[in-house]
Amino acid sequence: MPLAFLPNLLSLFRLIGAFALLCSITSPWALFLVFSLISASDFFDGWAARRFGGVSTVGRLLDPLADKCLAGCTYCLLWKLGMAPLWLALLIIARDVGIVCGVLYLWTRRALRSPTGSMVSPILLSKVNTFFQFLYAWLALGAHVGLWAFPFEYGTCVVALFTIASGISYLEILYRWPYE
Repeated sequence: MPLAFLPNLLSLFRLIGAFALLCSITSPWALFLVFSLISASDFFDGWAARRFGGVSTVGRLLDPLADKCLAGCTYCLLWKLGMAPLWLALLIIARDVGIVCGVLYLWTRRALRSPTGSMVSPILLSKVNTFFQFLYAWLALGAHVGLWAFPFEYGTCVVALFTIASGISYLEILYRWPYE
């Protein structure tokens, strides 16, 4: 399959782009356009993986890692620009770091006992959470360049609730995982 590498390439693009986003802070329009392009790649890498048979272990690790880096960089940036409270950026980063550490810890424990190991796959609530995190950021950055008005208070509440709910869901999964 000649395009099977495309999903991993898009995830790698998103991972590198997350840090490039921090360099585009000097121009609001560049920031908005770079984020729009990078966040859209999240949809297309999943679609390409299913369409071109590019589902892989590397992709199953790289895609969520890229999402977490993009969310963390973006919300630090939004906080710096005054478009998101610091507590929201810290909440998102704490959830993501907690998930990564928990999965790595349990995965290495399981891998030591089993040659095949096991992985925690992203849950639907987490995918919805990522959607709302990226939507909030896109709407906030669009408001920053004057495209529309954005009710930050409501968006902050929605993102915080989904971040907390998905974090709790992962805690439950990570707690049960070694016993299943």
